[in-house]
Amino acid sequence: MHARLAVAALVVGSATLAWQTSTWSQAPAFDIVIRGGHVVDGTGNPWFAADVGITGDTIAAVAPRLDTAGARVVNATGLVVSPGFIDVHTHADAGRTDVAVATADPLVRDDGQDLIGNPSAENNVRQGVTTVIAEPDGFGSVQVGAFLTKVEGSRPAINLGAFVGHGAVRAAVVGQTNRAATPEELERMRQVVRTAMREGAFGLSTGLFYVPGNYAPLQEVVDLARVAAEFGGVHESHMRDEAGGVLNSVRETIAIGEQGGLPTQITHHKLIGKAVWGKSVDTLRLVDEARARGVDATIDQYPYTASNTSIQAGLFPQWAQEGGRAAILARLKDESTRRRIVLAVADAIQNERGGGDPANIVLASCGFDTSLAGKSLAEVLRERGRPVGIEWAADLALEIVEKGGCIAVYHAISEDDLVRIMKHPATMIASDASPGIPVLGKDAPHPRAYGTFARVLGVYVREKHVLTLEDAVRKMSGFPAQRMGLTDRGILRPGMKADVVVFNPATIIDKATFEKPHQYAEGVLDVIVNGHMTMMDGKVTGDRAGRALRLRQ
Repeated sequence: MHARLAVAALVVGSATLAWQTSTWSQAPAFDIVIRGGHVVDGTGNPWFAADVGITGDTIAAVAPRLDTAGARVVNATGLVVSPGFIDVHTHADAGRTDVAVATADPLVRDDGQDLIGNPSAENNVRQGVTTVIAEPDGFGSVQVGAFLTKVEGSRPAINLGAFVGHGAVRAAVVGQTNRAATPEELERMRQVVRTAMREGAFGLSTGLFYVPGNYAPLQEVVDLARVAAEFGGVHESHMRDEAGGVLNSVRETIAIGEQGGLPTQITHHKLIGKAVWGKSVDTLRLVDEARARGVDATIDQYPYTASNTSIQAGLFPQWAQEGGRAAILARLKDESTRRRIVLAVADAIQNERGGGDPANIVLASCGFDTSLAGKSLAEVLRERGRPVGIEWAADLALEIVEKGGCIAVYHAISEDDLVRIMKHPATMIASDASPGIPVLGKDAPHPRAYGTFARVLGVYVREKHVLTLEDAVRKMSGFPAQRMGLTDRGILRPGMKADVVVFNPATIIDKATFEKPHQYAEGVLDVIVNGHMTMMDGKVTGDRAGRALRLRQ
């Protein structure tokens, strides 16, 4: 049966809530009318039956019955009509190279796999994502204005905003050295952040797990956060440690917001390694305690039990990464230093991202050998006739970095922690992926790039009943819009920008798996971006109406 004829059990009910109780009279000529859907408006309120009228790039009316004369009619009978989803943590800037030049870390690469190189962003559109925020984890370009101008020039299918990355700022001013910034350098960093905020950055992102952000003391980050606070920005952090030191890292993230005077967000919140499984009870308690004393602390999360970063960043100790690639290679040539690094990497495989088994680390992409994509460290060891053991896997990791590095997927997260974090009222959904990374058939990327938002709605709403439909949509639209200061998006109300999604709650699902990641999500029928039909009846139209978004100050 055609999707538009399927009446979803999730949205069948007797009560309806509507802002208006009579047919819209003397209505203006709408360009688009979405007729007969169950509106989930992004606030968390119960769904209600209504039509949605769009004129130009704006929602003009939401009412029980609108005049469709002269309008394109989208039949939403039996379907959900919601705001376009807002992904607050993406690597849509994967081609920006400020940090990559200094570190040669393949996490940040310049191979066209970003929104500028792949402006159709079909993997996002097919999930209902209409806006992404880039430059997370402290990475990205310090020239935020120039980046946004390039985005505009690429005519993307979806909207994009950006943070300014602390790690990129530190790399530009201090370099890759493990030391405190001088007072003069700190002032230069403040000026870089101030300029980026004036150019429209939504706030300061930190990657205190990554080099060179890891070398910064708390006070440096607080000082830069205060600059972002002057412009109404937010702070978002890949914490210093998501494994054994996770509780102190949560405390530090909260302290940045508390002392910096701005909202602070634990991004892609997870607990890595069996030793800390279950400690989400404590991390969430810390967030609740902070909020109770007035700290605006929030969380974002992707719905998978595996993380994704480079072998170098994920497994090497930060001290071994100081100075960039040339310095790393020199350390690996020194026998005693190499041994220290092997032992540290082995510990990470045993107790942290490796989850105690080399089979848990799966190579996603390797520029020096594309045949390695999709193979675990255990498989590569077997293929090469080596024992499958922790220290052998650590040796292999060092060889990989020497040859140029790989991105990897790490299976070391507990489903119980994932669910507990997802249910928390201060948690929103974010993919930690790139709109351009899924070049169909290339490599073995994390499936979150294709499935994050559809997976929440299909698995954690419909199948597992972890969230209600309305709360899931809130965590994907109204809540992230509020967090980022997007005052004209994220809720279906007259006067808001017309970013709208129509999906079937009975069929929406992620199809991408870790084994077969190159599969688009299903169940989204129509996507409207700034009043343009970006997807219609399940087919991408080619109409690219996305915009570069800037924080309003």
